[in-house]
Amino acid sequence: MARALMPDPPDAYGPYAFTLEPQEIDAVAARHGLRRALGGGLTASHQAPLAAFVLTLLFATILAKTDLISGRAGEIVFLLAALAFMAQRLLSHRRIWRARKLGRVEVERALAGRPMTMTIGESAVSENGGGSPRRLPFADCREAEESGGLVYVWGRDDAPFVLPGRVLGDGEAARIVSWLRGRIRGAQANDRRHGPCGE
Repeated sequence: MARALMPDPPDAYGPYAFTLEPQEIDAVAARHGLRRALGGGLTASHQAPLAAFVLTLLFATILAKTDLISGRAGEIVFLLAALAFMAQRLLSHRRIWRARKLGRVEVERALAGRPMTMTIGESAVSENGGGSPRRLPFADCREAEESGGLVYVWGRDDAPFVLPGRVLGDGEAARIVSWLRGRIRGAQANDRRHGPCGE
C-alpha cells in the first residue's frame, strides 16, 4: 500500500507584511514587561517573603503557646510581620508596573504603528520597517512561542520579534513555532559544540 509522502519543511518563512494593531501592542508590551520582571528574579523575591512571613508567624505562635513570650508580645510580632509582608508586596507590584512600563517603551520604539516586514530565514529572524532594521540569529534566541494569536521570538534582552497570527494561514502559526524551536535548538547546540572561538 502506497504511503503519502509528507512535504519537507521549508528552509524559510515569509516575508510577512503587517502593522501591529493597538491591542496587539498592549499584549506584547504586557508580556515583555512581565518576562523582564520575572527575569530579574521577581518570582524568588515574591516567594521568599511569603515563606519568611509564615515561618515568623509559626515561630511566634510556638513561643506564645509555650509562654516563652507573652501573648501581647506575640501579637506585636504578628502585626510587624504583617506590615513587613504588605510593604514587600507593594514594592513587588511597583517593580512589575515599572517593568511593564519599560517594556511598553521598548515595544513601541521597535514595533508600534508602522508597516513591518518580517522574514524567518534559515539561520535568523529579520525585521524591517520598525524603528530600525533588526536581525536575531537563532543561536541568540531564548525561545519561540505562540500566545494570544501572536507568534513571539524572544532574544536575550530586547523587544521580541512578533508575528500576528491573522497574517498566517490555518495551522501555520503552530508549524512556524515548531520549526523555529527546532532551528533554535540546533543553532544553540551547534554553538555549544564549536565553542566561543569556533574551534
